[in-house]
Amino acid sequence: MKPVYSFAILLMTFLCLAHPAHAGKGLSAQEAQTFLHDSGIDALIDSLPAAMEQQLNLQRLSQTNQLQFDEAEQAIKQAIDSIQGNQLALSYLTTKADAKNLKTAMQFLASPLGKQIAAEERAASEPDAQLEMQAYTMQLSKTPPDEQRIQLIQSLTQSLNADQVMLNMIKGIFYTLVDITEGLTPEASAELKKSLDAEWQQLEPVITEQFSQFMLMGSYYSYRNLTDEQLKDYIAFLNTESGQAYWKTGLKIVDIYLQAFAKELVAIIKQERD
Repeated sequence: MKPVYSFAILLMTFLCLAHPAHAGKGLSAQEAQTFLHDSGIDALIDSLPAAMEQQLNLQRLSQTNQLQFDEAEQAIKQAIDSIQGNQLALSYLTTKADAKNLKTAMQFLASPLGKQIAAEERAASEPDAQLEMQAYTMQLSKTPPDEQRIQLIQSLTQSLNADQVMLNMIKGIFYTLVDITEGLTPEASAELKKSLDAEWQQLEPVITEQFSQFMLMGSYYSYRNLTDEQLKDYIAFLNTESGQAYWKTGLKIVDIYLQAFAKELVAIIKQERD
């Protein structure tokens, strides 16, 4: 697997869990647009095409489905270009999202603290911020924060569940191969899944440890300008029902994107074969 650090910080602009939000009537079109921006999910959606290109095992896809490497590569690019991530997100938010809790979450996001957090998170997602984060981490190793700050950052990281978010993201892309193969070469999908299960069992502990440490350091940097009291307020929000709906919605949208990508890729390859 290729490194994912280039978009790991970006994923901290929204922080979500693995389960979908409860079905509801959805947000209005304007509310959905506002939520995508204020939550940072719009930036996450923009990062998904690059994530797919970096993480999808092109060689395995080609070999399992008897595709030419160039053929598979071109089909992936076409599928990525065809998927309108924002439209998929808006469709979900306006028809199935947990509107009640998301509206409450939007009130927090629109508050002075919510706006400051969004600004800090977006700044931390910029390419130049990665070098700054490394320098900040070195500074922390020489001058550690006090015990209260350490505990708050650890609590925040646990509340954000950012390492699990990253793990679920990578796992989703990893297993997209199965969805694609079920559409192209169904007879090979069971064996492929068995093989991927064995590989993932070995990869998961390593990736979990890497992301756990990376996200902890990322939190120190991303929220360095927030006071202890502001961190406490943010943690309190993240642990409310509306805060949880906010997290869960992000990953649900990612799941929808991955499903749409697999379906589109299968359609493109089948059309080329006909």
